[in-house]
Amino acid sequence: MNPSPEIADALHKLLQHDVADWTNHGFEQIKLRTVRRVFQGQLGNVAVHIKVFRADTIAAKAKKALRTDKAEREANHLKKVQDLGLPCVEPLGHGIAIEGDQRQSFLVTRSITSDDFGFPASPEVANAVGRLIRRVHDASIEPLDLHPGNVLVTDQGEPLLCDLTSIRHAGELTVRKRAAGLAFFCNPIDGGPLDPQTREFRKGYEAAGPAMPDAFAGELARATRQLRATALKSFGRRARRSCKHTDAESRRRATPWFFWHLAADGKNQQLKNICREFTGEGLPPRRTGRRGSVWLTDTMAIKEREAGKARKLWLASYWLLFAEVPIATPVAMCLLGGRGKVFARRLPHDDLATELAAGPLDEAAIARSARALGNSVGRMHGHGIRNRDLKFDNLVRDPETGVLAMVDLDGVTQHAAEETRGCGRDLGRLLAAFRNANSPGGEMSIRRFLRAYVRARRRMLQDPPMKRILKRAESRAGEWATSHR
Repeated sequence: MNPSPEIADALHKLLQHDVADWTNHGFEQIKLRTVRRVFQGQLGNVAVHIKVFRADTIAAKAKKALRTDKAEREANHLKKVQDLGLPCVEPLGHGIAIEGDQRQSFLVTRSITSDDFGFPASPEVANAVGRLIRRVHDASIEPLDLHPGNVLVTDQGEPLLCDLTSIRHAGELTVRKRAAGLAFFCNPIDGGPLDPQTREFRKGYEAAGPAMPDAFAGELARATRQLRATALKSFGRRARRSCKHTDAESRRRATPWFFWHLAADGKNQQLKNICREFTGEGLPPRRTGRRGSVWLTDTMAIKEREAGKARKLWLASYWLLFAEVPIATPVAMCLLGGRGKVFARRLPHDDLATELAAGPLDEAAIARSARALGNSVGRMHGHGIRNRDLKFDNLVRDPETGVLAMVDLDGVTQHAAEETRGCGRDLGRLLAAFRNANSPGGEMSIRRFLRAYVRARRRMLQDPPMKRILKRAESRAGEWATSHR
């Protein structure tokens, strides 16, 4: 695809410069991801976005050598979608740019005044987006990476497709493939396409063509549950690679290897200096055991473990963040010489066991905390995550909201999302801790916790066998009480 005549001369001049130098020639870098970056600016009199694809890993370079480059592929996809009469951004050209000693493909598209689509949205916009996705599916196009961020909404409320790097022309789409596409588009909303937030979106999809079969709702539920399990593992991989959540430094021999969690002020230089300078000397550890040591400073909690255990601890924090379970915010992980340190923000309050030992809480505070904890544990189990160390010593309460954050994540493991193994064990450990603290709030606390727990699981379209889980919980609580007399 040759560049459009209206940008050809200006594009030729821009390509005389290294990609890293484009910001000095009128372009602003507005997005940086693992495999691409996006620039915004003017080519001649035309406002454009330029997407530059990077092949940083050996695997990515091998794929690039064997297949058409991503920019050419996406330009062809956009042109085909236009020919089918579907609204999308306008491709103006593609080619190869140079950065350092690497050749990188790029795609130029015309800029449009618009916003990314996202849930919740107005009923009119959500309905229009649902109709657009139905038109895409009815045209036998199967997008593999179509999510709300890849749909733009103009000032007039009209949706447009963008970022069509990965699509298939797979013939008529089956009900199962349609359901998988809608589940992916509505991820990570708890109920996916069946969630109340997406009701108007689903109505628009179903109204834009022939009636869907009766099995469609069941396929939507199945696809949503299946996607949640794979999405958790996919998100976990971000713990150790540079992306919008993590800054992974380059590895060098005999040098501390740091990973920074960006949502926790990972770009804060003062915070980075504190982590880099920490050695543990002059500060006695709070705890020392066979697994390692724990230090507490005014602002952070630091755990030292074997390198493998430190990586698991760091990964566990990402799993729980994905599941929207309150935890002490991770800051950094440092690996060196077979050992690792994990840094997390120190919460400003005492743990729940210490707080209850100092004096009873009022009834309203107990009720809020029981509901909040039930919701957190329900979300955790709904994502296939277990925590065998669920005890009051590892929970920290926010007095204002009643939310209980989990700390000390050494006991966190990951299972299949539909699997119930470990649920009874976790609840049993929590029940034993509740009884050991003289059952604050009594039977009503247990009922509030369980109602919130079941509600959280059902929002994720799960129906756990509660009788069996509670029977196992009671058994494990009794075992724990007997062994700790």
